[in-house]
Amino acid sequence: MTLEERITRLEDIEAIRYLQAKYQRCLDTRDFDGIGECFADDVVSSYGNGSMSYNGKEAVIGFLAKVMTLQIPSAHLIHGGEIDILDSTHAKAKWYLEDHLLHKTYLMKLNGAAIYYVDYRKEDGVWRITSIGYDRCFEYFEMRGPVNLLTLGKTTFLKAVKKADPQSLGKWGQLFQYKTLKKKKKK
Repeated sequence: MTLEERITRLEDIEAIRYLQAKYQRCLDTRDFDGIGECFADDVVSSYGNGSMSYNGKEAVIGFLAKVMTLQIPSAHLIHGGEIDILDSTHAKAKWYLEDHLLHKTYLMKLNGAAIYYVDYRKEDGVWRITSIGYDRCFEYFEMRGPVNLLTLGKTTFLKAVKKADPQSLGKWGQLFQYKTLKKKKKK
């Protein structure tokens, strides 16, 4: 392998690492348009050991926008990253996932771990996710007592979502804002 090939390989690995980190950040901040930038149009997902599978960017983002609501603040942390560059336009990786979700309505906390399996394709010089899914290592559910909703309501995440201008959020962000804030105004 030439020096130029080795440098290109390292640049590709870093671009994929950045892409995966962006996906995780966008998931937790409910930036569904940002998630769309991470996916190829023909992306396939398989979440929850395959029980939630979707084909195509619109279907995958639609599913995520439906389940990742303000009632479930989350943190999806990835570790490691075993990235294999298969050729100049294809790669695959395994990521260790640690996730934490708090369901404010049902007063439930979920902690878990999983292995993400992700395939990537380089399109017009940009890496995109073509397949994403995970297999659970474990899930731990904890029922909680009353949650201090005032404290949760003051988090940066909720402030950012509530203050965002729906016109600047793109298609999925506007849909999310409309559904979420419309419900809150009725109460």
